[in-house]
Amino acid sequence: MSYFYTKKKNISFIIPCYNCENYIQKNILKLYKKLKILKIKFEIILIDDFSSDKTYLRLNELKNKLPKLEVLKNSKNVGKSFSLIRGVKTCRYNYVILVDCDLPYYKSIPNIIKNLRKNDMVIINRRLPGSRFEKNKLNFYQLSRSYLGISINNFLRAWFKMSIQDTQAGLKGFIKPKNFSRIKFISKRFFFDLELILLFILDKKKILSLKTTYNIAINSNISFLNLKKNFETFFELIKICIYYK
Repeated sequence: MSYFYTKKKNISFIIPCYNCENYIQKNILKLYKKLKILKIKFEIILIDDFSSDKTYLRLNELKNKLPKLEVLKNSKNVGKSFSLIRGVKTCRYNYVILVDCDLPYYKSIPNIIKNLRKNDMVIINRRLPGSRFEKNKLNFYQLSRSYLGISINNFLRAWFKMSIQDTQAGLKGFIKPKNFSRIKFISKRFFFDLELILLFILDKKKILSLKTTYNIAINSNISFLNLKKNFETFFELIKICIYYK
């Protein structure tokens, strides 16, 4: 029996990848096996954002072993948002789930799938009561990333006066808008998630937030020291805040 029970859906999983050669094959195999167990019809689209390591090679090795995988590569390093948008434009199915390649919210994927039956968008919310971090201790990088995320989300809630508490967590499911290919997104680097949520709110779509159990990867490729990318990301956020206000 399908995990959607009597209401079968075909789902496209979009996974942006960058410099993750050490763990990407293990994680995709883990996700692939879980989806087979859930007995859903799916495709997985992997987008390499011009990695400097052997990520693209590892992705193609997977593609040669597993059906239902498509591998894309950006011609230069553009950003996570660009990769996600490209993946959504490419995908075949109208039900779409965005997944971070380090699978920090892996345990919540079945719940996202289940709740897509009755909602236009389903997101996980690390701020909801009942959400928890799996490890007892956080290293400096994990603490920095966590506090930065909380600060950004608090600012966005106040600026847009919205009830959504967590816009940037890397697991979201949604019904693909029919006009998606024609939408001109501002974000290229990091804030596609935010723009998508704002568009769904403006269109009065039904959005469900779920609690989650999560982890933050120690070997994540996000860098606080890349000043150029950080400036581009900050400038991008300012433009989004002005445009959607």
